[in-house]
Amino acid sequence: MSDKNIHVGSIPKKDGLEIRATLTEYRKEMYVDIREFMTSEDYEGPTKKGVRFHAENWESFFKLIKKLDQEIKKRA
Repeated sequence: MSDKNIHVGSIPKKDGLEIRATLTEYRKEMYVDIREFMTSEDYEGPTKKGVRFHAENWESFFKLIKKLDQEIKKRA
């Protein structure tokens, strides 16, 4: 099995930057990447800003996002 990235989606941030969600397979393990991605004349690729975690932690991360969503809705 080869290492590969599966681009799931992105959110535009500003000129040349976006937040990109990617599933990354590395050494037969699946990881979730949520990372700032840059596209410019000089460079195209991920930046240091972001997070990568093992896919087995996805459920915990998803619960955290749900809690954030609830807090945002309380304050909107």
